[in-house]
Amino acid sequence: MSIIAIVSSPQKGANTDFVVNTIAKSAEENGKEVKVFNINPMADRKGCQGCDGCKRNGGTCVVKDDLTPVLEAIKGAEGLIISAPVYFGEACAQYRLLEDRMYGFLKADFSASFDAGKKVAAVVAAGSAGADELADKMLNVMKGFFKMEPIGKIAMTTGNDRKYAEKNADVIAQAKELGKKF
Repeated sequence: MSIIAIVSSPQKGANTDFVVNTIAKSAEENGKEVKVFNINPMADRKGCQGCDGCKRNGGTCVVKDDLTPVLEAIKGAEGLIISAPVYFGEACAQYRLLEDRMYGFLKADFSASFDAGKKVAAVVAAGSAGADELADKMLNVMKGFFKMEPIGKIAMTTGNDRKYAEKNADVIAQAKELGKKF
């Protein structure tokens, strides 16, 4: 089994990217296989089409694009690391695109098409406010709709310093500890 890590920030090497990769490395050091997906560079990615093909297809999205392997990996994983920077009080568009496509994991009766209990952690960075609230919102979606088990979050207010996490020993320590929980 594996851990799937999602980097949705359009800023390569910035805070959420750095923290997600630190968590992933810690999980790997503790014997987990981790696959990191970066959403932004994917050329062919679509949002949920609202077609409900997933409801007729047993909880599998029928749209085929660069997000398909990500969704397939999430479905088969034992754990998930989700991340997003805060843009205008919400998750960035790249994360929203992925989360909306996760609607495809819900069968016609709105039960998840995979077993409950996947571990999930959230990483959120905000320039000035909203990181904690967004991390909770993201985890609540995963818990409520997909019956995942939240194991922690890292919510940072960075003052728009893209290297905030790299320079913050406390954030690095939190990321390493979170990686051990998978």
